[in-house]
Amino acid sequence: MKEHLIFIIKYTIIGLAIGCVYLLFFTNLSSNQSANSNQPQLMFSYAPAIQKINQSVVSIYTQSFERVVDSSNSSISPRPPFLTKNYLGSGVIVSSSGHIATNKHVIKDASRVWVYLWNNVAFEASFVGADTMTDLAVIKINTDNLIPAEFADSDLINTGDVVLAIGNPFGLNQSASLGIVSATGRKGLNLSSLENFIQTDAAINQGNSGGALINPLGQVVGISTASYNQYGAEGINFAIPSNTTVHIINSIIEHGEVLRGWLGIYFIQPSGHIIYNIPKPPSGIMISKVIQQSSAAKGGLLPFDVITHIDDKPVNTLEEYRQQLHSKVIGETVKITGYNDKGQFEKQMIVEPPP
Repeated sequence: MKEHLIFIIKYTIIGLAIGCVYLLFFTNLSSNQSANSNQPQLMFSYAPAIQKINQSVVSIYTQSFERVVDSSNSSISPRPPFLTKNYLGSGVIVSSSGHIATNKHVIKDASRVWVYLWNNVAFEASFVGADTMTDLAVIKINTDNLIPAEFADSDLINTGDVVLAIGNPFGLNQSASLGIVSATGRKGLNLSSLENFIQTDAAINQGNSGGALINPLGQVVGISTASYNQYGAEGINFAIPSNTTVHIINSIIEHGEVLRGWLGIYFIQPSGHIIYNIPKPPSGIMISKVIQQSSAAKGGLLPFDVITHIDDKPVNTLEEYRQQLHSKVIGETVKITGYNDKGQFEKQMIVEPPP
C-alpha cells in the first residue's frame, strides 16, 4: 500500500511539472505570435512613391487636322478637306494653378489638347510655350488646387539608382514601370539640340512621353521623352533631367519662352594644353573671340584663355559649356575657372541674354 502511494505521488509531481513547462512554453509562443502579428510584414513596395506622384501625372490627348488633296478631279462624293489625327502622351503638373510640363513633340501641330487628371476629370488645355532645343513644352488648364510634383536634384542620381516611369502608355493611364538608371549625360542621339539624357531600362512606350521618371521617394528626376528602338533594341529609354526641366519650364512660365544665358564668347579647338605646354590630358575649351562690352569682356576674359569650369563643374567641350551656361538664370553671377599663359584664374561675371 505504501509503495502504491509513493508511485502515485511521484508521477503526479512529474505530470504537474510537465504541464507547467507545456503551459509556460506555449503561452510565450502564443504571445510572441500575437506581438508579431501587429508588426508590419517585412516586405518592400514602391506603392508609397507611386501614390505620392499619381495625382501629379496627367494623360494628354491631342487632335490635329491634316488637309487632304483630292487628285481624282471628281465632283461626285468629294472627300472631306481635313482628316483628324489623334495622339496621346503624358504630362507632369508643375503648379497648383494648372501649369503642366510635357514634351514638345506630344503637342506638336495639335489643334486641340485635352488633359485627363488622375480621377479622369478632363480639361481642354491652352498652349503656354515650348522649347525646341530640349523638346519641352508647357500647357495650362483652368483649375486650381492641383498637386504639383516634387522635383529632385538630377545631378545627384547615379547609374544603378532605382527609377520608375509613370505615364499613359497606349492610353493605359497611371501605368508604372520599374527599372534602374543605366547611364547619365547621354548625348549624340539626335533627339534634340541640347542633349543630356538620363538613360534607363524602365519601359517608356508610346504615350509615356512627357510623363514622370521618379525615384523611390516619389520625386521627379526626369521627364520621359524617347525610346531607342532601332535594330529591335529593348530597355534603352531616355529622360530629360529634372534640373534641365525645372529651368526650362520656369523660363517658359515667366517669359513665354526660354531666355538662354550668354557671356559673349566664341571658341576654338584645340585646348590650351597644346599651346601652353601643360603636362596633363586635354581639358577645357579655348576662347577665340570675346565680344566687346559683353559680360566676358567686362569680366576680363581674353582670346586664347582656356575655360575649364563653370561654377566648379567641368567644361571640356562646347556642348558642355552650352549645357552649363543655359542652365543659368539671366542676371545670375557665375564663376569661370580656367588658365592662360600666366597660369590659373577665377573670374566672376553676370549671365546676360543674347543680343
